[in-house]
Amino acid sequence: MEREETGGYEGTGFFAVLEELRRTILVILLVVFAFSVLSFLFSTELLRLLLRLLGEKVVSYAPQEALIATLKLSLYAGFTLSFPVASFLLLRYLVSKISPGRERGVPLFFLISLLLFAAGVYLCYRVLLPAGIKFLLSFSTERLKSGISVGKFVDFCSFFLIASGIAHQAPLVSYILARAGILRPEAFRGKTRYAILVCFILAAVLTPTPDVYNMTLMAVPLLVLYFASFVVVKLAG
Repeated sequence: MEREETGGYEGTGFFAVLEELRRTILVILLVVFAFSVLSFLFSTELLRLLLRLLGEKVVSYAPQEALIATLKLSLYAGFTLSFPVASFLLLRYLVSKISPGRERGVPLFFLISLLLFAAGVYLCYRVLLPAGIKFLLSFSTERLKSGISVGKFVDFCSFFLIASGIAHQAPLVSYILARAGILRPEAFRGKTRYAILVCFILAAVLTPTPDVYNMTLMAVPLLVLYFASFVVVKLAG
């Protein structure tokens, strides 16, 4: 009887954790939807910000492409704007499960997460995307003029902006894993050459252009994040 009661209790606790996670994700999705609707009202201004990087007009290759691009841009912006709320809710959930009783540190984690995400988006908007777009447009000639699709351009810019913001969460995630005892400084020691190789491989895959200059622009921030994560894990240990 005791084993059955214990098993039932553990099962109840497991499903309670899943239910709490489900509610957290549901709230995040609702916040993303609300910010997406709000972003749709300012979609013209948002598109204008992206087009500043291009410096020329885009085209629509289908009657519905402009509308779909606007909707996707609103969704991307909604995800970006909702990131502070999403990170706060997820951090609170993770800390409550990994280190119960330390939820008071969540606001500080939230602030750091927000600053890291903003730094990643800003770096991408000011450095990575302008360099990549400039290189791609350099292949245009008098006889070969690129007609840039508004849908492809929105996807192109939004992907790298969001990816850069998320990538900058590495030090914070490393700290949380270190405090949980999952990640230790030993995991970084003697791995510098492999880290450099992996960062340049990732840069070659993720960079919007195939040239060495822009690949280096992408690899350097990844290396900085790697070493920052190492320092954070060492301090946390």
